[in-house]
Amino acid sequence: EAKNDMHLLKKVNEDLRTDVRNLHSRLYLFERESRACNLEIHCVPEHRNENLVNMVEQIGKITGNPIKEGQISKCTRIAKLNKDSPRPRTVLVKFFSPITRDQFYASIIKFNKNKSKEDKLNTSHLGLAGEKYGVFIMEHLSPEAKALHAQARKFKKENQWQFVWSRNGNIFMRKNISSDVVYIKNADIFHTLV
Repeated sequence: EAKNDMHLLKKVNEDLRTDVRNLHSRLYLFERESRACNLEIHCVPEHRNENLVNMVEQIGKITGNPIKEGQISKCTRIAKLNKDSPRPRTVLVKFFSPITRDQFYASIIKFNKNKSKEDKLNTSHLGLAGEKYGVFIMEHLSPEAKALHAQARKFKKENQWQFVWSRNGNIFMRKNISSDVVYIKNADIFHTLV
């Protein structure tokens, strides 16, 4: 009877582990889909009476992809994860459609392509007075994907890889322009890339 109980408990434990893995996978997909219309704008100095929607429209004009106010569902600054960081709070932009988001994001990538560091999108393009700072725009990743993206950037730097990027909430890497693209599903893959 004790053996049967032990066997039953092992079976229940195995079933529960499977359920947790399935729920984790579903949650990850839900988080990714819920961010499909979002972008984050980093390193824009904060001002008391700033109009973030106008700023997004200005970025659209500069990058050749005009955005109208009606295409933006929400535009706000979000709380810092690290309260002691000197960087300004990130701007979260939620578009009404993922197509609008993707077109806006693509126009920024195209604008920055083949430009020197000084000429890429920066605060002077937005008409902000003061010292010129780079403005960085990226997908709004889930906390799990954000951590994985940070690990990928660290791996890239330490192992002389050239490219790390995200697309639709997924993380990708490429050692050089002629190498194959590697999908970074989880942190375990880094051990196979060395």
